[in-house]
Amino acid sequence: MKNSFFLTCLMIMMLFLCSSCTTYHFGVANRAATVPDDFGETEAAIAQAEQSQGARYCPEKIAKAKELAKEGAEVYWTCHNTESSRLLAEARKLAKEAEGCGPAAGAPTAQEAPLEPIPAAEPSPEKMKYCVSLDIEFDINKAAIRPQYHDEVAKVGDFMKKHPTTTAVIEGYTDEVGSDDYNMQLSQRRAESVVQSLVDNFGIDPSRLSAKGYGKTRPTADNSTDAGKQKNRRINAIIDCAVDVKDLAPPPERLCMTLKVEFATDSAEINPRYYDEVNKVGEYMKKYPTTTAVIEGHTDSSGRSEQNMKLSQSRAESVVNYLVEKSGIDSSRLSAKGYGSTRSIAYNSTPEGRQKNRRINAIIDCVIEK
Repeated sequence: MKNSFFLTCLMIMMLFLCSSCTTYHFGVANRAATVPDDFGETEAAIAQAEQSQGARYCPEKIAKAKELAKEGAEVYWTCHNTESSRLLAEARKLAKEAEGCGPAAGAPTAQEAPLEPIPAAEPSPEKMKYCVSLDIEFDINKAAIRPQYHDEVAKVGDFMKKHPTTTAVIEGYTDEVGSDDYNMQLSQRRAESVVQSLVDNFGIDPSRLSAKGYGKTRPTADNSTDAGKQKNRRINAIIDCAVDVKDLAPPPERLCMTLKVEFATDSAEINPRYYDEVNKVGEYMKKYPTTTAVIEGHTDSSGRSEQNMKLSQSRAESVVNYLVEKSGIDSSRLSAKGYGSTRSIAYNSTPEGRQKNRRINAIIDCVIEK
């Protein structure tokens, strides 16, 4: 009698618990205490895909996997077990595909925006940028170079003859007097005039030279004074070179180098095998003690933009600290700037492009006594 009473109470309790603690799979209420194993396997596969890098590139696959899983659960409770198993298996397959998605995967992803034009002073891999401002004054509304500025043009011509693999962009600028269109045309003609002088007087092949006029768009001084206007009427030469920095004497006004330094994932520690690369900057700055430098850090677009900004800053600071501690460069001559993934020089859709974007630049300003 006692046993019968105990069993009755136990059954009532179980019925109460089952009716008051309904469980769900994929948003569908369970109608029994247990479900097949593939319910749990599918839930785990979708959860893993949602936490993966692939969720960023194939969200539609994960959404479809959830739809199939829900449909599979609904079909199961209508006693169509075979169809339910098929739908859940398809959901797991889609979740696995989503987990493996990436920039180069075959999934439909947003097209990368066209790359912004690389600034002329941006150093390219394997090369440096040797930047020189030429003190050339032009007559009003004229682009012809006066004979007395032959030595200024020679700064570029002699260097390019000494280093025959170099190429150069000659940049022209004006002050703000005159219309925008006219100043753009005038700066272009003045840049072309310097190019022609390098070809005619120094024998530089035209294929190694190009001219670019910027008009009044990039002033370096205040246009409200005559002295400021004169500074803005300038010619810059941006020379691509692949030479040892020890050969550069006297120094240019600005030397821009890309350092071939690779870091471990999420790390800012410099691997010892890259010490020689960073030492190039230290040796140059010791040779020319009036120089200062900005160390720039850049990343590819993988990961969150905030994290990339912090990581690029940390890596730039690591190079600065190395130059202070190992090369003895005074910290007042150095600064670090992280740009994250904001200055891509290649598309991030390929491993090669991402590698080019993960870079350290050294932008060295040199003080030259005229």
